[in-house]
Amino acid sequence: MQGRQESNRAEGEFLVVSNSSVIIALARICRLDILKKLFGKIIVPEAVWREIAVEGKPGHEKIVRADFIHVEKVGNRRLVTLLKEFVDSGEAEAIVLALERNADLLLVDDHYARDLAKKLGLQVMGTLGVIALAKYRGLIPKSKPIIDKLVESGFWISRKLLEEFLRELSEL
Repeated sequence: MQGRQESNRAEGEFLVVSNSSVIIALARICRLDILKKLFGKIIVPEAVWREIAVEGKPGHEKIVRADFIHVEKVGNRRLVTLLKEFVDSGEAEAIVLALERNADLLLVDDHYARDLAKKLGLQVMGTLGVIALAKYRGLIPKSKPIIDKLVESGFWISRKLLEEFLRELSEL
């Protein structure tokens, strides 16, 4: 398995665990740099690594070479099995890993996985939240060109949500 495994959390480190969706979406448009600049390091469970590092998937090469993505093993397999009744295996492992590591943030787009993670006390953010945060921190001048590329690459967002998002960022 590729990727680096690390289990010790440095003092003061902002710990971010991710599911596959945000990483894949940004890799497709060659903007993984946003994640690296915002968070420095992202931890993914093994199931997510298998999803994002599969040869032939869009952005695969960029993901495999991303030195800021680290792979960790989930400890509580029983909880993963339970959560898989509600979400897919990558989301289940990401939620459990975030709980085990006491993560500051879980990156996930799926509505059901986000709701479940919130009910378990986790802070969540999706692809749009990452883009908004990047704009607020001055890493990107505008979010609309990035959103347009995401939509062109197959990222689905409702027209209503897109308009609300752009209005919130004063881009509409």
